[in-house]
Amino acid sequence: MAAGDSVSLAFMDFAALRQADVSMVNLENPVTTRGKKVPKPYNFRMHPRFLKAIKDAGITVVSIANNHIFDYGREGFFDTISYLDSAGIQRVGAGRNYAEAHAPVIVTIRGKKIGILAYYGGGEAPGAGMASPGVARRDLGQVTADILKLHYTTRADYIVVNLHWGTENARTPDESQRTFAHALIDAGADAVIGHHPHVLQGIERYGNGVIVYSLGNFVFGGNSRSSYDTGLFQIRLTNNGPEYDFLPVHIEQWRASMMKGADSSAVVGRVTDLSAVFARSIFTH
Repeated sequence: MAAGDSVSLAFMDFAALRQADVSMVNLENPVTTRGKKVPKPYNFRMHPRFLKAIKDAGITVVSIANNHIFDYGREGFFDTISYLDSAGIQRVGAGRNYAEAHAPVIVTIRGKKIGILAYYGGGEAPGAGMASPGVARRDLGQVTADILKLHYTTRADYIVVNLHWGTENARTPDESQRTFAHALIDAGADAVIGHHPHVLQGIERYGNGVIVYSLGNFVFGGNSRSSYDTGLFQIRLTNNGPEYDFLPVHIEQWRASMMKGADSSAVVGRVTDLSAVFARSIFTH
């Protein structure tokens, strides 16, 4: 996927993940066999042995800023950190304290410094305190401060912000999401990548950045739906500026395959239609 002086970043896939320089997914569960189930309608967790599959798939970074990362309490959360670190998978968006939760992942590839941040704004996971574990809260002031630090202190060439947000099953973002995402681009973010609604939403071009409001599910075992269409969002950083692709993926019995032909075009068409509400999108020029 990457050639010459370009840098390829992939969000949600399989073979393409292995080919990209940076590959990121939202990890919607703690990695643990321990901990006490937190009272809530749905609790998720993953056995540590499956981290090998994530690693072998080419995933290099995971966001752990979401509403399920504390489903098995602090014990399950601390196990998650330990297992990810041992597997060599970088994590962002939650930590043992505020500083760790807000610490970006920094990756330098062929001279380009990429900074990645992640946030969750709901109430199903505690916000990180100065000396207590939790997620990085999706607070505009805090996110903006992190972006400015990446831009002016770290001197990142490209800044990606992951947001776990939105309404489940909604096909369009609400006005507050659009306002929030625009503010992040205005503050210096180059890409805003959203997840949580479990369905695909539109992809907006705003200012000099891009906003993917929801990438839907990739391999998600949290319900009985084992077959569905989703997609991969790819960013290529070239000497002429960023280039974007939405690549349709079909999930069949939780197995992913890249879509082709008419089926692929149909999914692209749906996301194009969902993007028509924006003044600019990756599908318009």
